[in-house]
Order: sequence, then C-alpha cells, then structure tokens
Amino acid sequence: MPALQWFLFISSLISILIYTMIVFTLKRHRSNALLGGSFFRIVEMQYYAELFFFVEFSITMRFRKYSSLYAFFEPDTEFHGIIPRIVSGFHYYIKIVVYIGYLTFALNRLTSALNISSYNSIWTPKLLQRVRIVKWALPLIGILPTHAWPGFTYWFMITSSSIRLTNDSLSTALVAYVDGICCLGTCVFCMICYTATCFLIRKNWKRVKTDTVFRKNNAQSAAERSLLVSAILSFIVLILNTAVQVVTILISWGGATTLLFVQDLSYPMIDLMYSHFPWALLVTSGVLRKQMIYDTKIFLRTAFKLDDASVNTIRVGHTVSPATQKTTNRTLA
Repeated sequence: MPALQWFLFISSLISILIYTMIVFTLKRHRSNALLGGSFFRIVEMQYYAELFFFVEFSITMRFRKYSSLYAFFEPDTEFHGIIPRIVSGFHYYIKIVVYIGYLTFALNRLTSALNISSYNSIWTPKLLQRVRIVKWALPLIGILPTHAWPGFTYWFMITSSSIRLTNDSLSTALVAYVDGICCLGTCVFCMICYTATCFLIRKNWKRVKTDTVFRKNNAQSAAERSLLVSAILSFIVLILNTAVQVVTILISWGGATTLLFVQDLSYPMIDLMYSHFPWALLVTSGVLRKQMIYDTKIFLRTAFKLDDASVNTIRVGHTVSPATQKTTNRTLA
C-alpha cells in the first residue's frame, strides 16, 4: 500500500482511538451537568456511525484498492455476485447515516439558541431513541433502489495491480446523484440552522449585561457556544465534502475539466469526515479536554501502579477533575 495511504489510515486510526476515549469519558460522567447534555449524547450516536464508516472504508475500499489482495486472484478477470453489490451499498448507506448526524447536530444547536435553559428537556431519551432509529433506517430508502434492483450490475475488476469496484453506467449515475443530493441537501439545511443559531446567540448576547437570568446562565452560555464552534467546524468539513461531490458530478458531465485533481481528494476527504470530530471537540470544549486528561492520569496510575508524583499528584477518590467540578459548580450556581 502506498505511503500516503498508510499515513491516512494510521492518522484516522489514531483519531478513532481518541474518539473512543471521548465516548468512554462521556459515558462515565453523564451526571456532570456540562458533559451529560443532549449534545454529547448525540456525539455518542455519531461516534458509532463514524466508527462503522472508518472500518467499512478501511477494509472494503482502501485495503481492497491499495493492498496486495489482487495477488490471490487471476489478473484481468471479473468477479460478479452479491459481494460487490453489498460493498457498494454499505459504503453509500453509512455515508448517508453520517449525513443525518450533521442534521441532528444543527438542530440541537438551534434549539439551544432558542432556549438555553431548557432545550435539553426537548431532547429526551425517547426522542433520541427515535432519532437513532430514523438515522439508521432512513438511508435504506436511497440505497435499496440503486443496489437491490437486479437490473443493475456490480462487479470487481481484477487487474495486475489492484481490485476495482465497478458498476454499470446507469447505476453509477444514480448512486452519484443520490449521494450528491443527500450531501448538498444536508449542507443547505445545516447552513440555514447555523445561520439562525448565530443570529439568536448574537441577539441573546446583548441581554446578558442587562438581564439577571441571562447573567446567571453566562457560564452555561459559554459552554454552549464552545459546542456550537465544534459543530460549525464539523460543518466546514461537510462543506468541503459537498464541494468535492459537486465537482465530481460536473466532471462526469464533461465539465470542470480543469479540476480533475479533485478526484484524487475523494479518499482523503472521506478520511477527514470520520476523523475530524474528536479533534474539534477537544479543541473547543475545555471541560471535556480537562476531564479526559484527568481520567487518563487515573488510568495510568491504576494500570501501571504509579505514585502520585508520577501523574502530577492525583488525589484518589475523585470521579470528576477539580477543574471540571469547579466549572460545573459555577454553572449550576
């Protein structure tokens, strides 16, 4: 496998491991007012989608195309059957699942701007369960017509250097349109939601200095704004992916010939989709970052039987770091 693909794979793997640590931290500290909100529960839902995306893409796309699996097959042959159809179908299915996650984040941030003090009461466990069902069921509407129809043909083309996934021209066009429409529709919807959210936050910000209720919620407002920044950073990745999708469709129409290099960005763009979010969370959420550092110290102390001095004098018995507890107390005051 080329060095660039190894670099992208290892970078994505590290991101997924950090993503996993974030989810473990969130599950462990759900009682914390700043880590147990609806936004972080949606983060957990999105984690499983992006984890599946990483595993699917690494095995069925990257390793299939760039590894030496082709050596086990006769060169210049074709492999038909249900496996190529499933590989293609699951790839586009999980992409739409991830798109729906972007919609959920945008709606969550909009409701937080509408009513910061009680928006979590809207995102009840029952509603989140329904969102989870819709998130994993709705993409089937777009995938089954393009991959279950027996008139479409999918196959693996074995060459002397790779295994390529190929399908007939009609199904190729339909899959590209479904993927492009879902991506573009998600992008437009999120843009509307985030524009409205920023407008409401700016409007409410002016009331902080004069309204005692808003002044008491100032610390919580700061935490919510940091979550908004992380969601917007994730949205920027979606915009980049949408641009790649649109240019790819234009190239298939015979246009945008000066942008053929964009096709080479498809794999790195997908890597960015499922690997960027843990970094966005750690950069923007100080509470989460401090809690993860504290939990890591606790783990190292327990696993390697280190003394307190080795892990910056950790006090036994704390389940929440002092920095996080201080922030939580100030918010709930």
